[in-house]
Amino acid sequence: MKLTQSQHCRKVQAKLGIRFKKKSLLKLAFTHSSCVQHRRHGKSNETLEFLGDAVLELLVREHLFKKYPKLREGQLSELKKNYTSEDALYAIGKRLSIGNFLTMDKGEELTGGRIRKSNIAGCLEAIIGAIYLDQGITGAKRFVRNKILKRRVIPAKDCKSLLNSWAMRNKVKLTYKIIEEEGPPHCKVFHIALYVSKARKSEGVGPSKKKAEQEAACAFFETVSKESSEK
Repeated sequence: MKLTQSQHCRKVQAKLGIRFKKKSLLKLAFTHSSCVQHRRHGKSNETLEFLGDAVLELLVREHLFKKYPKLREGQLSELKKNYTSEDALYAIGKRLSIGNFLTMDKGEELTGGRIRKSNIAGCLEAIIGAIYLDQGITGAKRFVRNKILKRRVIPAKDCKSLLNSWAMRNKVKLTYKIIEEEGPPHCKVFHIALYVSKARKSEGVGPSKKKAEQEAACAFFETVSKESSEK
């Protein structure tokens, strides 16, 4: 059954964990450019994406500046990429199911628009821009903190090697298995599960098997690191 606009709006807000004062901003944040390309009037989320990119950049820089006061500029810039790169925003957007809520034309949808990395990452930035206009820097900071900065980030390139070392020390076997593939051949998205001694422990999503495996490794390694620090 197709949702009404009001029901759709409530579902999106529940998924994002935020309530908008101006629902029109929320709607605009999810409007892909394909919906307005052939019209004389109407707007897409591209201008909100432009604004959200700047807001996110400021908030992440402020967070890193305060958290790591002894690091040099180059080191801070490298850390910043873990939160602001297209890959990072795509991974977060996938967890929030952003692609399911995007408004786009049939052509874009049929060619993999709902799972396209640029669409999901761009929409997440547009959402941040919309929150900033709706609730100011305080609301935007709360959302960025809860959805982007809250989890400790480990550079993806290190996760599998770190996890392999951990597995060798603990004498356990790691296995990665594809559990789902979606999208057309030129725009595949892979869902891969990580099994530790035959027990399924985490899942990763990415535009390649390698990146999905890294996501799964990072997700599990964060859990292992947290448990170790709490002992």
